[in-house]
Amino acid sequence: MKPKKILFIGLGGAGQRHLRIFKEKLGADCRYTCYRATGATPLLNADFSVNETETLEKHYGLHCFAGLEEAFDDGPDLAVVSTPSALHFAAAMMAARRGVGIFVEKPFSHNLDGFDDFRATVLAKGLVFFISHQRRFHSLIQNSRRIIAGGEIGTPFSASFNVASYVPAWHAYEDFRKLYACSKDLGGGVLLTEIHELDLCNWFFGMPRAISCTGGTLAGIDMDVEDTAHVALDYPGLCVNVNLCFMQKHNRRDFFVAGTKGYLEWNQDGNTLTVEIYETGERRTLAEPGFTNDDMFSAQADHFLNHVTRADSAQTLEAARASLAMAVAAKESMTSGKSIPPLGP
Repeated sequence: MKPKKILFIGLGGAGQRHLRIFKEKLGADCRYTCYRATGATPLLNADFSVNETETLEKHYGLHCFAGLEEAFDDGPDLAVVSTPSALHFAAAMMAARRGVGIFVEKPFSHNLDGFDDFRATVLAKGLVFFISHQRRFHSLIQNSRRIIAGGEIGTPFSASFNVASYVPAWHAYEDFRKLYACSKDLGGGVLLTEIHELDLCNWFFGMPRAISCTGGTLAGIDMDVEDTAHVALDYPGLCVNVNLCFMQKHNRRDFFVAGTKGYLEWNQDGNTLTVEIYETGERRTLAEPGFTNDDMFSAQADHFLNHVTRADSAQTLEAARASLAMAVAAKESMTSGKSIPPLGP
């Protein structure tokens, strides 16, 4: 899709990254407008430090609207939704009803309420829909999926995914307690905030039969959302564990997949992918140490602008629904102590 006028709804850190990358790629061929409910986040540099030399509006040539209805009346052909997660659905549904293409930051929402109606509206109107699962655009993670799908390591029977970060250090320009990730009302919690690994499990292996989860607010910081979650995904012949924490000062992101013929292991540190085949003893390591988060977002934007059409919307809607259904099931399991089927009984 090559939009001529993009409306950015929400311009916190995530929204500003999308704005910066879209403008780098589209330049003056596109007009950029926005609606900001609070305008709390200042102009950010690419490294998320504050740029105090000018305003966000001046830097990007933005026209900002006072109301969302007015912003849609201006006739955008794409809405980029990067509000707090609990506010995604209302903005996305408004765009769909207005016949505007939708690019939404993950997760799609904080629950599945209204999703079927939204999906029906998007498909009935023939709209472009896309969700920012940018880790699908990491070159070594793409290689991992190809290796698994190609059978090189045999049939997977065990996998683990680990994510740890320290949310108070995410954004120096704001109090982390006010961040959407730390607020139940805004759709926070580590399960929704770090939904990427649940999406990767679906991308690699499909949807699990059932999900069990333990966790909670365990790090001693007073919040009303979980900061730690240990998720077990039940597949036929395959056990997968996803361990998430955003109150751990030692950062990590990695995964390990064991198959009947070998294994693969990706690690964010040094950005390495190691593959070993047991029968031949072959062991190879691919490394891209200079790879950055921006590289994933840039590759995702290239894909969206050059390849995504309305014919892709049904598949992308299913990906958005699947990852959110997994997170919702994990939250339910953590509360109830029961194993929950993510697609319902």
